Parts: sequence; C-alpha cells; structure tokens
Amino acid sequence: MAAAVGTAPPDVKAATGTDTGRPRKPILAGAAIAGAVLVAIPLLLAGSANDERPDSAKGLAADSDTVLNASSAPAVLDDYVAEKPSSSPSRAKPKKSEAPKVAVVQPATPSPSSSPEKKAKAKPRPKATPKPNWGTKTVYATSVLQVGQAWSTNRIRMVMQSDGNLVVYNEKGKPIWAAMTFGANHRAIFQQDGNLVIHNADDRPIWASKSHGHENAQLVLRTDGKVVILHNGAVVWST
Repeated sequence: MAAAVGTAPPDVKAATGTDTGRPRKPILAGAAIAGAVLVAIPLLLAGSANDERPDSAKGLAADSDTVLNASSAPAVLDDYVAEKPSSSPSRAKPKKSEAPKVAVVQPATPSPSSSPEKKAKAKPRPKATPKPNWGTKTVYATSVLQVGQAWSTNRIRMVMQSDGNLVVYNEKGKPIWAAMTFGANHRAIFQQDGNLVIHNADDRPIWASKSHGHENAQLVLRTDGKVVILHNGAVVWST
C-alpha cells in the first residue's frame, strides 16, 4: 500500500508528455524570434530615417566639429583669439549696385576785381555839393534902370523889361517877383529919399516902393534871393 501512494515512476511522466515545471522548447524558440523582430524594427526605422536625410545635412554633420564630438581635438588658447571676420566665398552676399557718382562742379570764385559788391564798395562816395558862393550887390541913389538894363548878382537880377515890367529872376531864370507895370519906354529910378519908383514914357510915376523918407538908403540884392531897401541896417522894403 505504501508503494502505491508515492510518486509515479519515470515511465509514467514520459507516457503523459506533460511537465508542469519547464516550458516546451518550441515555445521558447518562438518567443526568441518575436523578441528579435521587436528589436530589429526600431533599428530598421532609424536606418531608413538616416537614409532619407538630405546630402547637405550629411555633409554639414560630417564637416562640423563641435565640442560634443569626442574625436575632435581639445580647444587651446589660440582658438579664442579675436580675428576680423572674413566672408566665405561660397556664402558671399551680392553687392548692391551703387548709383553712379555725379561730379559736383563748384562755381568759380569771382576774382576781387569782378565782384559787384567790391566794385560798389570801390566806388568813391559822392562828395557833398558845396554851397554856392552867392554874391551881393548894393545900389546907391540916385540910380536908374532903362529898358533892357538890370541890377544883378551871380544868383538874382532885377530887369526893366521892354514890356515895361520890372521883374526879379533867380539863378534858374525863374521870375520870383514883378511890379506888374506894362507899357513902352518905362524906367526904374532908385531915388535919394530911399524910394524906388517906375516912370512911364510921359515921365509920370506909375509904381513906387513907398520907402520914401529914408535919406541915403541902399537897395541891396542879397544872397537869399531877395531885393531889399536898407536904412541904417534896417529893412524898409523887400520884394
């Protein structure tokens, strides 16, 4: 009875074909194949991605040398010396077309002799017109003016005209005073009593200065263009 209750003999395990402690060999092989496939798929995808990169990126990666690359040489102090940047021949920007320069012609500087301002300054200032040196004339009694005769200075003259009028003209020949006596053969007389009288052809007085009563008076043609009769320095009559 004791032998019947114990473990089954080895031939019984082989007859059933089941071993609950170990997996079968086909199952292990399948699991290994599946794992290899799972590992190979990412590698294949990474390789295809590397194949699709442009050549420029590959060249850039191949030519670049960074500090992250373990194979690159370590940096030294000379690598950090500042230098003037030089443009790369392959990456040089096209130069902008410059507008043609226009030559500016400077106006010729006028010579001092041709400058109008200096010419104007070079002209001498006009001198002030000097005052004329007018003269005077003194007529004493008794004096007579016949037709066509005159008492005159370099500024004025008193004329007995042929029309019988006694007129005073200035230096410009303009009449500035007249007795307004008209007729033939008149004459002007400066009398001893200081009176200036105009007589007609019949020797009758037709005009007078009414300055009588001043013995030894003088008739004076002055520089201011006036004809006056003075007595003792006082003016008793004036044109």
